Amino acid sequence: MLQNIKIFQKILFSCFFVTAIPLAGFIYQISVNGTEQKNIVEQNLLQSAKVIGGQIDSWVDTNLNNTSLLASMDAFKNMNAEAQVPMLKAAKQNLEWVSLIFVKDPLGDAVARSDGKPLQNYSDREYFRQVIAGEKMGQQVLIGKLKPVPLHCFAIPIEKTIGQTVGIITQCSSLASISSYVTTSKIGNSGYAFLVDSKKRLVAHGGERSKLLGKLQYVGEHPALKITENAVSIINHEGKDRVFVTRSVGPDWTLVVQQDYDDAYENYLNAKINAIALIVITAIITLLSSFLVSYNISSPIKELTKITDLISKNAFSGSVIGQDRKDEVGELAKAISRMAKTIDIAIRRLKKLG
Repeated sequence: MLQNIKIFQKILFSCFFVTAIPLAGFIYQISVNGTEQKNIVEQNLLQSAKVIGGQIDSWVDTNLNNTSLLASMDAFKNMNAEAQVPMLKAAKQNLEWVSLIFVKDPLGDAVARSDGKPLQNYSDREYFRQVIAGEKMGQQVLIGKLKPVPLHCFAIPIEKTIGQTVGIITQCSSLASISSYVTTSKIGNSGYAFLVDSKKRLVAHGGERSKLLGKLQYVGEHPALKITENAVSIINHEGKDRVFVTRSVGPDWTLVVQQDYDDAYENYLNAKINAIALIVITAIITLLSSFLVSYNISSPIKELTKITDLISKNAFSGSVIGQDRKDEVGELAKAISRMAKTIDIAIRRLKKLG
């Protein structure tokens, strides 16, 4: 089989094959490094979501613990409104983001408030209806009346004995603290986070819509809210490839961390481009070098073959090429030149004898 392949092709293939082995190893190593870099990027995004989500969960736990402590006190179990008011005021002062804490009876009528304002009925509120329906905690995100900022109101039952609900305690807190966690969290040059409540409404946004303009915008159609949680997903959104991570936080909220693909994978993409360029350049140089080596050896051999054929036919006159070379081809050319002279002398002698 190899005998049917010309020497030029043999040399070219051999040179390229010898170089291709380390080149293949280099390509494999680039692939491994690329995978590692992608994993690092994804872990950074997941970690960002975890850190921001942890801050939100801590904020929610603090509020819930604060209210649960009040609900466990005798003044609340006995629905003693007069004794409740100073406790509600002290609890409000303890947490700067709390705007109001109040107690309602099972019909929704307020019996005590931390701000001393007139009592009213709250039976139409979502958080109240959820608790009355048997939920351990009711919640609702709404826009405050005095200040157009998002408020989170949650309610828990006050039980005199297990299963005997005598009232409901509600705490309404400004989401300014949570918003600061979200809006000040920057990921790379283009990354940010946003927070969505249980009704898929935007309550905090770290990007261009960081000011919510006094309303809760529905964002339920956002593609990030349809992906698997705690996993990195790449989605083309608004004409650009973006990387998303979602995480459940707080009371049935969703935190979304996003970053432009080109920004997130900048180092990986640059390394990939440089690697491809290096591979292409190496392949071109290898191919060109192999061709030159093959041509430098096979071309003179082909010429010497033609000369040898002419010599055998006594049709050659002139000088044999390649005698100035210092390699084996040069030695072959010199040998053919000596052979040509020997044949020429022999032929002349034969002619004289004839």
